[in-house]
Amino acid sequence: MTPSMTATHPNVTGLAATIKHVGHKLYMDSFFSTPTLFDDLCIKPVDCCGTVRRNRKGMPKYFGHKVSMKRGDLRD
Repeated sequence: MTPSMTATHPNVTGLAATIKHVGHKLYMDSFFSTPTLFDDLCIKPVDCCGTVRRNRKGMPKYFGHKVSMKRGDLRD
């Protein structure tokens, strides 16, 4: 386990190994989801989606800052 991994990382990747190459999607709540986990699952053919906390380990510092936008505005 590397320093950027959380304690739940090996559990989720182990369970996700059973659904790779099957076409299932993995949905997670904010307890399990981290950027490192999503990167690892993306390398393996596992589609995943989940909510994430702003202060989660490995999240970019600029992530989640409120930006004033108007209807029709686009942001990359």
